[in-house]
Amino acid sequence: MGDGEPERRFERIYEAYHRPVYAYLRRRTDPSAAQDCAADTFLLVWRRLDQVPGGDGTLPWLYAAARRVLANHNRAHRRLGRLVGRLAGLTAPDPPGPETELLRLESSREVLDAVDLLRPGDRELLRLAFWEEVPREQLAGMYRCNPHALSQRIRRAEARLARHLPSSGHTPIEAAPGTTQGETGT
Repeated sequence: MGDGEPERRFERIYEAYHRPVYAYLRRRTDPSAAQDCAADTFLLVWRRLDQVPGGDGTLPWLYAAARRVLANHNRAHRRLGRLVGRLAGLTAPDPPGPETELLRLESSREVLDAVDLLRPGDRELLRLAFWEEVPREQLAGMYRCNPHALSQRIRRAEARLARHLPSSGHTPIEAAPGTTQGETGT
């Protein structure tokens, strides 16, 4: 790259994607941690600028990086909490997630509780597919599988979610956003 080109590319990436990355993190943690993790994510972008894909691949790459940064942050936070708990003779409960803070409406409580019962991988996959609305092709790239295999993973995660929903009138999703009717078959 020419003189100053890395800085300009980083600035373009930051300007275009800081808000969605921060929003992604904010929905998963408190505001302070989201700010720290967003800063760490963009530090990683700067360090690995030559590895950041362009075009439609940029945001999924950033989401994957932010997910790893947040996982590292959460591990460090849990270790610190355990240490403090041992020192104090107590263990502090984990703080509620941002979904709990933002969406504790009665109508969403049951769904959020059911999502919390899922394995972490299923939770993250469903959040990326439906909350973040990452296109299936990009998700497939993030999960290093083909779009059909990804659709199967999503359907299995949806089925597990449906099993956690009591008889409340909630039904499994018939045609997920971003899919066509033909995609929901086998």
